[in-house]
Amino acid sequence: MNMKRKKFVFPVVMTLVVLMLSACEDDEYVLNIEKGKFVLFEEPYQHPYASDITIKAVILVEGDVLPHRERHITPYLISGHIPSGYHAGDTAAVRAKIKEIYPKGGTFTIHDNVTVYKLKDIERIK
Repeated sequence: MNMKRKKFVFPVVMTLVVLMLSACEDDEYVLNIEKGKFVLFEEPYQHPYASDITIKAVILVEGDVLPHRERHITPYLISGHIPSGYHAGDTAAVRAKIKEIYPKGGTFTIHDNVTVYKLKDIERIK
């Protein structure tokens, strides 16, 4: 390979590697919810440890039946932009893609920490 070609190929390869790594990082904290119940709170509230985060909604997802309980329900607290068409107090069946925004990657060790997500995509389902 001649020198001019090496000077061109190396930056192109490095750019592709960086783009691939950044794409993987973006998806690292993303969850796909196939069916959940989306409830927009009438009164949003501040996160107990991150004063810059306002929790506006929750997506409730039913899981497996647990011993001594009927159903296990996982709440995913939502902050950030809420698309139009969802009204406070309503419960809508949805499919959603959510991204963890706090604490990213479980880096905090506070016992009663509250994990918060933002909506990447949401659609009503029947």
